[in-house]
Amino acid sequence: MKRDNIEFMIGWLDALRRDDREALLATLDANVVWQGLKEEWVCHRPQEVVDTFTGQRDEAREVDALELIGAERHAILHARGVGVLEIELDDGIYNVFAIEDGRITRIDDYAGRREAFEAAGLESG
Repeated sequence: MKRDNIEFMIGWLDALRRDDREALLATLDANVVWQGLKEEWVCHRPQEVVDTFTGQRDEAREVDALELIGAERHAILHARGVGVLEIELDDGIYNVFAIEDGRITRIDDYAGRREAFEAAGLESG
């Protein structure tokens, strides 16, 4: 399952790279929620999630590194670089994707690796 979730996320990132909004929407559960680092940074429903991710992609041109980490029912996308977020983080952002039956049901953001690993049911990285 870990590998399946990593491969799922590779496809998701490719769709994001190509700005294929239909492919992105097809991966999201109808009731998906994306909770950012701040309480007010929240998206509900697929269209809002896609609009926010594609908007942030267009703004964050200086990505130094991307890392994908697989878990049984999750995948972690770790992005690091100047301009990745409007706030400074020592180690970038960790997006934890909950994946069920080939769909993303929830995304939660974390500023730290340990918290992201715990949320994904992994031992601290």
